[in-house]
Amino acid sequence: MKKITLLLLTILMFSCGNNKEEQMLYDYQQKNVKALNFDLKDLDYKVQNIEKVAHITAADSIKHLKQELAEYWTKNPEQSLVDTLSFKYVKSVLNETITQKDTLYKLYQEAVLTAIRIDDFSYELESKRKRDDAMDEMFSYKKTLSGVETLEKYFNKLSEKPDSILSSKYKANYSLKNPMLGNTKQTFDKIFYTNSTQTEFVKEETVDEK
Repeated sequence: MKKITLLLLTILMFSCGNNKEEQMLYDYQQKNVKALNFDLKDLDYKVQNIEKVAHITAADSIKHLKQELAEYWTKNPEQSLVDTLSFKYVKSVLNETITQKDTLYKLYQEAVLTAIRIDDFSYELESKRKRDDAMDEMFSYKKTLSGVETLEKYFNKLSEKPDSILSSKYKANYSLKNPMLGNTKQTFDKIFYTNSTQTEFVKEETVDEK
């Protein structure tokens, strides 16, 4: 009899507690308010609804990475460019441009030395300006190349298992008292993303209102 009573109490306690997703959301929100020196249990926090709406796969992220690559090329790329532009081509153009800027830098540096030898101050200043501009542009292209190479490395890694799940997307509706607004009760609709192991929320975004 005691064992049955204990079992019933255990089931009752579990059913009254948070489910996995609610607990994940609670932990995520607790971290946020803790950073502001508040505690969630004091803010009348309540979850009205939370539901999984999608899985984010490696294939989904691959599409996003291709978009990022195209944006290195032009600000608002056409979809045809996103689909066809390759890492190899972008890197080859960047490397060629870096070589050209390096050549210009060396030429202008020689011009600076020549100006110093012939004591032409205005020519020296102009050559230094062009040399420094070439150097700045060269380092800018090198930075872009580094970003593209990092993007390509991640792209190749995801391409090995395109069906793997990287995250799950949830839509949640919850309310709490906002201590920054005199404990005014507020209700929120937000999107949350889990880590790859589905054990915690790591990112949020507001729901687009249409």
